[in-house]
Amino acid sequence: MRDRLHPALTLFLAAAVISGITALDGIQPNDEGLMLQAAARIADGQVPYSDFWWFYPPGQPLLLGGLWEVFGPSLLTWRVVRVLCDALVAVLVWRLALRGGASPRVALVAWLAAALAMAYPSGPHPSPPTLVFALGALLLFERRPAWAGVLAGAAAFWRLEFAAYLGVGILAALLVARAPRAVARFAASALATAAALYVPIVVLAGAGPSFDLLIDYPLTDFSDYQTLPFPLGYDGPLNTGSIGGFLSDSAENLLVFYLPLVLVAGLVCGLVALARDWAPWKLAIAVFAVGMGHYLVTRPDVFHTAPLAMMVAVLAAWATRAGRVATVVAVAVLAYMVVEGADRRWLELRRDYVPLALPVADGVRVTPAERDDLERVVADLQERVPAGTPTYVATRRADLVTSGYPLLYVLAGRPNATRYDIAAPGVITSEPVQREIVAALERARPPAVVRDTSPLTAAPEPNRAGESSGVTVLDEYLARAYRPAARYGRFEILELR
Repeated sequence: MRDRLHPALTLFLAAAVISGITALDGIQPNDEGLMLQAAARIADGQVPYSDFWWFYPPGQPLLLGGLWEVFGPSLLTWRVVRVLCDALVAVLVWRLALRGGASPRVALVAWLAAALAMAYPSGPHPSPPTLVFALGALLLFERRPAWAGVLAGAAAFWRLEFAAYLGVGILAALLVARAPRAVARFAASALATAAALYVPIVVLAGAGPSFDLLIDYPLTDFSDYQTLPFPLGYDGPLNTGSIGGFLSDSAENLLVFYLPLVLVAGLVCGLVALARDWAPWKLAIAVFAVGMGHYLVTRPDVFHTAPLAMMVAVLAAWATRAGRVATVVAVAVLAYMVVEGADRRWLELRRDYVPLALPVADGVRVTPAERDDLERVVADLQERVPAGTPTYVATRRADLVTSGYPLLYVLAGRPNATRYDIAAPGVITSEPVQREIVAALERARPPAVVRDTSPLTAAPEPNRAGESSGVTVLDEYLARAYRPAARYGRFEILELR
């Protein structure tokens, strides 16, 4: 036991360093803002789905809301949780690689690829905790099916689709292994755990709103506004001075651009190689890996690569046992993942960040331009809007929205006058929602609101999100009720007429 615990602890600490070395660098105006706003609302006693619009499972905002209640408003606490989850996931990938027969050296490379992939981009997303639960369940289900079921049920409280892939994979593996008692134990504990976690939320929020936002919206409307074409034809810069001269200090670069393609290719090759080194329990890993592939293909950008990268690291490590061709392909995929991840770490370390001088930041750093604009707009907003008085953060235009800046509520410590923190296309761009927001603003009469004028809030995505809804009810109301008072970079403060 001690022989296994010592290297695991060493790898955990090393992965935590890889993830944590830039944990204080940068903010995510939309995703970080949404999660922390949800946490703040929950800490204030609000219930997701009924008191505020929320379509993700409640696990992550409840966890962060508890931390918010204990430690107070902060951009730091979720980062500590994220680093711990990143390190745990990397260690679990290492254990799965060894469990499948990979050599210690190959398993170590899989660990490094996983640690680098989890480290960037960071964010308070629910995927890292879910991967901890899922990979733990995949390691346990043969010997401890009931405990694996507990982990699978907990995964459902963080990400429903991940838990669905996990459950199907484990049940299929147990059925192939002809283990009916294990099937019953896993299924019973998974359902009991999920029910114990979900029932209180559903009772408080109501079955109707919970179903509409947890099940109906993701299955019907979400994909139309979130899907992106799969990246195949790269036309960005090549000679940029980073490792190998292949990366630029921007979102568009060669290695990141082709990472989804490499991961999908690695998945296919890993599954083919798995057929030559087959064991019934590996079916669970294969099914879950395919599910993570579907998750990436739905929106193949840098924010959705990590789950599939974890499974490809495991499958590639196993593939080194399946012959010379499989070994060459597996080594190439792992090498690509390591180089791409190391390059991203290097770029992050090279960027110029300065501390954000706001109490809630707790040492988090941003670019100099962001710091100046944020500190000035927060100070102005806090002066115009008394503590406890709500405000509202609007986007550039109401008819075309791809992201927002809900993090400003958190930074300024002012509540949202409406129940919509999210600037989701198809939601905030619809007439009923805009009229609901206008009615809420009319009731609250915030003395000042903020408009984020950045073009990023209306980026022309190649899906329905990039199409104007033609609804400008909210913009017309803001023009009638408010007038420009100050401007700080991308932020325009509007005061009540």
